[in-house]
Amino acid sequence: MIKSIFYSHFHPAIGPQVVYQVPDGSVTTGSHSTPPLFDFDTVSEYIIPKQTLCDRLVTVCTNKYRILGYPVVLDDRKYARNKFIFNFAVVLDEDVEFSTYKSVVRKVAKLFKALEEQSGFLSNEVTRSGVYALIEQVMEDLNNYSECMIPINESNTINIKLFPTYAPPPPVKPYYVPLCTVRLEVLMDVNWDLTMQKIVPFIDGINSVKRISELADADYTLTKKCIEHLLYYGCLIMVDLFQFSAIYACTAEISVLVSDTSLQEECQLYVSSSGPLGSKMPFPQLLQLYTSLTQGLTLKKWCIENAVRLGGVDVRRFISFGVVKGFLYRSHRYPVPGDGKRPEGRGELARWVDGGRHFDEICTELGVSEKEVLGMLEGWDVQIVHR
Repeated sequence: MIKSIFYSHFHPAIGPQVVYQVPDGSVTTGSHSTPPLFDFDTVSEYIIPKQTLCDRLVTVCTNKYRILGYPVVLDDRKYARNKFIFNFAVVLDEDVEFSTYKSVVRKVAKLFKALEEQSGFLSNEVTRSGVYALIEQVMEDLNNYSECMIPINESNTINIKLFPTYAPPPPVKPYYVPLCTVRLEVLMDVNWDLTMQKIVPFIDGINSVKRISELADADYTLTKKCIEHLLYYGCLIMVDLFQFSAIYACTAEISVLVSDTSLQEECQLYVSSSGPLGSKMPFPQLLQLYTSLTQGLTLKKWCIENAVRLGGVDVRRFISFGVVKGFLYRSHRYPVPGDGKRPEGRGELARWVDGGRHFDEICTELGVSEKEVLGMLEGWDVQIVHR
C-alpha cells in the first residue's frame, strides 16, 4: 500500500522543495501535528539529484520506508538556471514488494514531462495547482482498486494499473510431476512460446518434468523454464510421481477436510471414477479411506486391503487430491550407504546413492524403474530408509 505520493522540484533560490504531498505532512511538516514519515532533507539529493541520475528510476530507503522516484530534467533557456528538475515519488514500507510500482513512477514522470514540454504545465502556477488533487486521486484509487484512470485535460489521462506480483516458484526438479490448475489447451494460442506449445499436451498429471521434455522432444532446460513460468502464474502445482509402491499418510490438515463441507463435496466429485455426473461416495466412507493410509503401508497393499470399499474411486485422483490440499504427505524411500559413505567403483548408480536422494530422483535421472534400481543395489551395503 502506498504511504505517500509527493511532487517536488528544484527551486532556483532554495533548492529541492516539496510542492505537494499526500497526505499532508507525510514528507515535510504540514498543518497536522503528526511528524513526517522521514526527514526529507537527508534524502533530497536523491529526490532532486544531479543531472546524471535524472531520467532513470531512483530508489532510496530511510526510516523503514522506501522512496521510489523517477527524477526528470528539462533543459531550456526559459527556465531559471536553464534547467527544470522535478520528481513524482511514491513512498512505501521498506519491506513491501515494490517492483509493480516502478511502472507507476515511470509512467507519471513521462506523462508530466510531456505536459511540461507541451504547455509548461508544472512550471505554470495556475495549471500546477491541480497537481495535488491528481496525486491524491492516484493514491486513493491505487490503494483501493489497484488501478486509476484520471483525466488531466482533453488530451491527457493518467491511466495506471498495478499488476499483481507473485513469490518466486520453488525449484523445479526433473522428477516432479506438473498438475494443471487451469485448462492450458484452452488458454494457448499460436503466439505462445514454441517449447510451451510442444510440452503442454504432455502435462497430464502423470508425466514428470524430464519425461515431458523427452515426449515433446524438447530441450530439458527450456522445458524446465516453461514449467517454472506456468508455476509462477499459478497454472500448475507440482506433485510426486504416482507409484503404487509409494507410502502415504495423513497430516494434521485432515481436520480441515473434516470441518469444511465445501471441500468435502469437492473431494467427492474429484475422486469419483465415474465423473461429476456419476454417483458420489459418501464422505464418511472417503474419510475412513484417507485415515487408513499409514506409515509402513504401501499404496499397493492398501488397495488390496480396501478393494471392496474402493468401488467408484479413482485411486490416482484420490491420492493427488489429498497431496494437493495438504492433508496427505508422501513418505519417500532413500537408499542409504551402511557406512555412511557413497559406494566407490560401482558405476553410474553409485554417485546417486549418498543418503540424500530418494528413489524418485534416482529413477528419473537413470531412466529406470524402482524395481530395476533395487536389483542394481543387490549385494551393496545399503539400507532403505523411509522419511
